[in-house]
Amino acid sequence: MALSNTPNYQSSTYGDGFADIYDDWYQDVTDIDGTVEFIMSLAQGKKILELGVGTGRLALPIASTGAPVSGVDSSFAMLDRLARRDRSRLIKTHLADMAHWLPTGPFQVIFCAYNTFFNLVGSNAQESCLKLVGQRLEPNGRFILEAFVPSNSPDLPTRGIECRHTANTTVMNITIREQTSRLIRGQSVEINEEGITLRPWRIRVRTPSELDNSAGRHGLRLLERWEDWHRTPFTNNSDRHVSVYAPIRA
Repeated sequence: MALSNTPNYQSSTYGDGFADIYDDWYQDVTDIDGTVEFIMSLAQGKKILELGVGTGRLALPIASTGAPVSGVDSSFAMLDRLARRDRSRLIKTHLADMAHWLPTGPFQVIFCAYNTFFNLVGSNAQESCLKLVGQRLEPNGRFILEAFVPSNSPDLPTRGIECRHTANTTVMNITIREQTSRLIRGQSVEINEEGITLRPWRIRVRTPSELDNSAGRHGLRLLERWEDWHRTPFTNNSDRHVSVYAPIRA
């Protein structure tokens, strides 16, 4: 159950570890209808690319509108689950690390939802991904990034354990926060009658202003920022954000 910083953690580790339970645990984690409506309003009927497409929680309802949708994920297990759900083959999928490769496009909308961008934990992975995004957008395209707003409080505990229970399962989420690197390492421990399953995860968090600065270095400017997909105004008290970036040349 150790959370040591070993070289065995790869870009596909999270997806491979959570693919079998992702739809049960996270299907309703955010507002799907609101997300679809928001993205479609910006896509203008043109190509859409989801980064970290997973099992298709968002890509499938978007593609069901007739929109041309592609998705990238580094986990074969996640894409296999998506393929089983996508019986009409509406989504064009790519097995790749989004920090190192994205399909050529160009795309009118590229989006990365529900903290998925933070799954890029390599030292330069987030910067590399933003560079690729800037290269793959249409001249008037949009990049949409959804994430939580990390706390900068010095009193934030560096270690924690959270538990949740269902009728047959107990899940303990164990976390270690590294203040300097902004890396959060975690282990989801699932305990049920079949035994114990360990599901490791890692994220590297960034504040909205840090994301804006990184985006700017790669030709993207913040166009608008909301608290949610329904365009609730973003304030200093918001704990989440949906940020829309545009190519600086636009």
